[in-house]
Amino acid sequence: MYNKDNPKSGFPDPLADPLKKQSKEYGLRYAKAIEAQWGKMTDKSSLHGSRNEVFNRNRQYANGTQDTTIYKKLLTSLNPNDGEGSLLNIDYTPVPILPKFVRIVVNKILSRNPYPNLEAVDPLSSSEKNKEKQRLRTQVAIKDDLKDLKEQTGGLVLDVDPDQLPDSLEEADIFLETNIKTDAEIAAQVATNMTLSWNNFNDGTYRRCVNDLAALGMAVVKRSNDPNYGIKTEYVDPSMFIHAYTEDPFFEDIVYAGHIKEMTVSELKRLAGDELTDQDLKKILKVASKKSDQYSVSRDFRNFNQKENYNEYMVQVMDFEFISVDCMYFEEKENRYGNTGFYYEGFNYKERQGSVYERTPYKMEMEILYGGTYIMGTNYVLNYGKSANVPKNVHDLSKCRLSYSPVATNLMDNMPKSMVDSCIGFADMLQITHLKLQQAIAKAKPDGLIIDIEGLENVQLGKGGELQPLELHDIYEQTGVFYYRSKNPEGGFQNPPVREIGNSIRNINELIGLYNHYLRLIRDTTGINEAMDASSPKGDALVGVRQQAIAAGNNAIYDITNASLVLFKKVCEDIVKCIQIIPPESVLMKVYQNAIGDTNMEVLSSFGDLPMYNFGVQVHKEMEDEEKQFLEQNIQVALSQKEIDLEDAMAIRDMKDINQAERLLVVRRKKRMKEMQAQAQQNSQMQSQQAQQAAMAASQAKQQEMQMEAQLKAQELQLKNQLEAQLEEVKHGFRREIEMIKAQATLGFRTEDQEFKEKLEVLKEDRKDERVKKQSTEQSKLISQRKGERGELSESAETPSIDVNEII
Repeated sequence: MYNKDNPKSGFPDPLADPLKKQSKEYGLRYAKAIEAQWGKMTDKSSLHGSRNEVFNRNRQYANGTQDTTIYKKLLTSLNPNDGEGSLLNIDYTPVPILPKFVRIVVNKILSRNPYPNLEAVDPLSSSEKNKEKQRLRTQVAIKDDLKDLKEQTGGLVLDVDPDQLPDSLEEADIFLETNIKTDAEIAAQVATNMTLSWNNFNDGTYRRCVNDLAALGMAVVKRSNDPNYGIKTEYVDPSMFIHAYTEDPFFEDIVYAGHIKEMTVSELKRLAGDELTDQDLKKILKVASKKSDQYSVSRDFRNFNQKENYNEYMVQVMDFEFISVDCMYFEEKENRYGNTGFYYEGFNYKERQGSVYERTPYKMEMEILYGGTYIMGTNYVLNYGKSANVPKNVHDLSKCRLSYSPVATNLMDNMPKSMVDSCIGFADMLQITHLKLQQAIAKAKPDGLIIDIEGLENVQLGKGGELQPLELHDIYEQTGVFYYRSKNPEGGFQNPPVREIGNSIRNINELIGLYNHYLRLIRDTTGINEAMDASSPKGDALVGVRQQAIAAGNNAIYDITNASLVLFKKVCEDIVKCIQIIPPESVLMKVYQNAIGDTNMEVLSSFGDLPMYNFGVQVHKEMEDEEKQFLEQNIQVALSQKEIDLEDAMAIRDMKDINQAERLLVVRRKKRMKEMQAQAQQNSQMQSQQAQQAAMAASQAKQQEMQMEAQLKAQELQLKNQLEAQLEEVKHGFRREIEMIKAQATLGFRTEDQEFKEKLEVLKEDRKDERVKKQSTEQSKLISQRKGERGELSESAETPSIDVNEII
């Protein structure tokens, strides 16, 4: 604290005049006060020394390179307090258990790849976004009409493609959360991502910071802003970081901060410019060489006076800055024309006396950032003064922030507590158990024998006929054979002279159980269980149990995850504010314009208007592997059941946030189900229409068939009647002809019959005369035969038969 009685002690007066605050004496006083408050780095009782000792120890354990002296002291055979004695011939290399857990935490946080999402929160941009959202909702509501208009006009009168619009208001809300941004927001986000990429922040600085959060419980990033050299993010070693006392793990209430770093004298000379002469540099090196116990100087200064090349020497400097409140004055006054004006008067305002016109002063309390570079152990301060190009919130110019962005997992008495620090005791016990296991294995004896030399005859007992205890021990250690003498009081032998010794590693199971016990304690302390580090066998636990175990692990490391996201957010907020104060005609502005491109710059017309907006930064993370796997399972189930299309699955996979992806999956499933229901209803209607049409067609066909049958019957009847009429006519003709023939035949037959009868009568008479004649001849022959006058008659002599038909 500042002491008025002794102005050379403590911090300088914070209420001093702004001109005095800008003097190097004020800055040197402030730097020396910071140096005195933190003390020497090598002094373990000082704040800086004690913190540095804890940080170095934590880093050694986090890397698996901790000092093994404590283990050797515990395992020495003679004096464990002094560490003097014979060491066991075992491997003292630390078991790399803590490095494994640190890597799991760091890789798990980095695997989600955070990225900034900038949202303008000022009333102007909020109004623009609300108008855009309302316009999109209106377009979604009249999407069908827009499609009809597109078909009619070919899309010439539309400024949006209706096919690219969401299908429902629910889907539009998801679209609005991720895609609706003003030109200023897009410009700021593009510029922020480019700045992070130029600084290799994600792969370099951020990785180191997350590793520091796990090992040290603290991480620091420094931002530097120069209109010509650009916006830079610099990693700061927490062991070299100094700051005002605070209990806030995000350091929002600190008024000063700085960090110690080493640089070559040539770099110091370049940094100082005209502020240091060669004689000043020589004095600095002499002071640094005398204080080598406090500040590590990497060169020998014995031959300093003979050397003029300063590149070989390293000195320690402290970059520091602090926030002070100064009054900025404005004045309201009248001119000779009676008009009133409001004028800026600066920080050193003195009210004018005896003015002709009325003057009214106004003041504004402004936080001003002062800073410089202090060469530790000397009386030199470089580049001290008001910090230029300090990023501020355009809507609250009275506030400013330090260029350092520190975060911690937790903070107590200005000392962070890390995950590694909580596990050091268990890691030591686990290492000792591991050494004890090696010791037990090294002392394991082979299977041997117990030999009673009293029960054997003619056995040589070594020189002098006796074996010393140490000799017996050496024989047992090397061969596993134990020699002894055993007699009962009567001189007889109680045991067989030769027996087997079944040796095994002593306490091996107990030591293994103890090792697993300390490993389990480390797991319980860190929260990294078997499911989280994927060391449990596949299928060993149910899916729900594994998910609960992973969730428990995520909860255990939440303080590290949250601190890393807060750090990322702070860096992005500083970058956005730095971009907003880039002069429009500066080289850096042209660099950003060239990087974005002329075409994009024309689209991002609000790039030059960024100072008008107040941006809020939200840090989003990509999905974890478990979330991606769970989402992919849901996608595959939905695809297998045809609840979504392939295009829907691709759109869902492109989402980076698991909540938005799940919401989009639900929306697309509902949309698909409605489409399927509409299609099923349409198919049902079509089937019903087809059935009706088929029934009508069948009815019509039946009616047509009946009409055809009736027509055929009518035609058949008509044809039959015609045929019958024709037949009757033909029959009538035939009958008439027959009757005529009959009549003619009857007339002709009568004449012919008379003639025939007459001819028949004549023929009958002729034939009758011939038959009578033949009968007479035959009778005459028969009479002659009877009388024997002739022989038998031949067949040819028989009387021929008369055929009446021939006669006819």
